[in-house]
Amino acid sequence: MEEAARYCRLDEARLHDGKQGVYIRQKNLILLDSRLCGVQLRCVLAHEISHARHMDAGCRVDKWVERRADQEAALMLIDPMEYAYAETIYEGNVMGMARELNVLPWVVQAYRERLHDNPNLVVQ
Repeated sequence: MEEAARYCRLDEARLHDGKQGVYIRQKNLILLDSRLCGVQLRCVLAHEISHARHMDAGCRVDKWVERRADQEAALMLIDPMEYAYAETIYEGNVMGMARELNVLPWVVQAYRERLHDNPNLVVQ
């Protein structure tokens, strides 16, 4: 929550059309679905913080912007050493890793994509 305050205002409301969060550039606002809690809230907020950092225009502008937001959220939420541990213990099983890392499965997938894009991030 404090991280979001560095970039914009933060509020909650009941969102529709399957949206869990949205960054509204014109209002400098992250709006989160009021029904989110725990892990969902952390992950969606991190994704929207990425949009706020870059002042992205609109929701789901393009797949590259969404991919960047997912990957930046993953980097905010996952510690590299903890990821390496989870990868070993769960033998790459995304659901097990997500539970271990206290994130949603899409965050683990985004972290993997980031590792693929930048092999220097791999913990040896």
